[in-house]
Amino acid sequence: MAFVLSELDHQFFPTPWTLEAWRSIHEQDRLLVILMSEKSVFGFCLFNQSVADSFAHLLKVLIIPDARGRGFAKILLLNALSQLQNEGFNHFFLEVEEDNYVAQKLYISMGFKSIHRKKDFYGSNRSALIMTK
Repeated sequence: MAFVLSELDHQFFPTPWTLEAWRSIHEQDRLLVILMSEKSVFGFCLFNQSVADSFAHLLKVLIIPDARGRGFAKILLLNALSQLQNEGFNHFFLEVEEDNYVAQKLYISMGFKSIHRKKDFYGSNRSALIMTK
C-alpha cells in the first residue's frame, strides 16, 4: 500500500514524500484513512497524532482529480475526525496553501478557522494558512 500512496503523492502533490517515508508511517502515531473503489485507491488522508497534547495534525489529504467535486474529501475527513475524536483527540490543525481556496472552503465548512499565516511555508512566495478546529 505504501507504494500506491507514494505514487499518488508524487502525481498530485508539489512536495511529495519519499517511498521510505510512506513505508514508515505506521512506526509513528498516525491515522491513515483510505478511500478505495473495487479497482484502486482514489483518496486518502493522513493525520499525525500527539497523544500527550490531545491534538491531531492533518499532514495530507488527496482525492484523485477524476473523483473531485463529489464530496469525497469531506466524507474522508469527517470519517477521520470521528475516529480521532473517539480516540480522545479534541483539537485539530492543518496548513493549507494560501491560494488553495477550494481546500480552504472545505475546511471552513467543517469548522476550521484560520489563526495564522506562515510566509513561504511551501516555498518561495507560497505561504500557508494555519487552521484549527
